[in-house]
Amino acid sequence: MASGALVRADIDAGINLIRALDERKFGVAAALWLYNGDVENWRMVIAYRGARKDLEKKYLDAATIAADWRKARPDEPILDLSKVKITSSDDRLIAGLGTAMRVDGLGEVRFSHNTIDGIYVEDALIHRLAA
Repeated sequence: MASGALVRADIDAGINLIRALDERKFGVAAALWLYNGDVENWRMVIAYRGARKDLEKKYLDAATIAADWRKARPDEPILDLSKVKITSSDDRLIAGLGTAMRVDGLGEVRFSHNTIDGIYVEDALIHRLAA
């Protein structure tokens, strides 16, 4: 991933990750790219429906799902999990964004230079933000 820039190849690979997770009923409640200006990089954040205590299991599930996608679709890139943060839908940022907007399906909504629930969002590209 280019430092400071979110490139189309990464966006598309991230969308494929969301699709793969959806196919396997992962429970994606929110999916977005979030820019961290301190380290000048973008990271995909995926929030699942369910308890925070299941976080470790969800990472393992996502790794299995991504590996299966790579085997079944070697010509369709999927985002490497090293570029992904998985959290539960009760994450403070996700919950705050959910009070401000809703993005169903797989969209591309830009959200920049705003504060939500006391958290400053320098830049984000939101693919899904469901209730």
